[in-house]
Amino acid sequence: METAPDLPPYDEADRLLHEAGVTTSAAETHGIIAGVLSAPRGAGVAWQELVLGRKRTKNRDVPEALTQLLATVHRSTYAHLSGVECDFELLLPGDDHGLAEQIEGLTDWCRGYLFGLHAGGVMEAANLPGDAGEVIRDITRISEAELDGALADEEEARALTEIVEYLRVGVQLVFEELQPPAARH
Repeated sequence: METAPDLPPYDEADRLLHEAGVTTSAAETHGIIAGVLSAPRGAGVAWQELVLGRKRTKNRDVPEALTQLLATVHRSTYAHLSGVECDFELLLPGDDHGLAEQIEGLTDWCRGYLFGLHAGGVMEAANLPGDAGEVIRDITRISEAELDGALADEEEARALTEIVEYLRVGVQLVFEELQPPAARH
């Protein structure tokens, strides 16, 4: 059995996007890809255009290193979402980034995920039945989060870790509920 490729390091992905003039962050890019892959009609979505913009993809002025990076992110995300190991991870700024930047990355990821779901045909994601709808409503609230100066950095860091773990599991649940088993192979 072939192992799923790992996600690239966040800073490398963000650098390549920035150098290419793409305004979408690495976190938002990964969120878009995960959302499109989770959506029932996601296979037909030109996710590259969502990340890079239609004009850029039509003109093909995307550096090869960025094209390869995006393909790796897409392959890795799909493999981890559809795998049996439940090892999906979010591409977010790590502990070497400040807490404010980590929270901004998390909110970017959530906005990208919701955008990707919508682009994949999930128009009323918050109205999905059961646990999937609850997860989407929570992702919507997280996408609007701001840094709370009243909490100590240690408390916010702990809360951030818990939220990321919730999202990791929740996104896998949404993927499983929206993807028919035959489409996952």
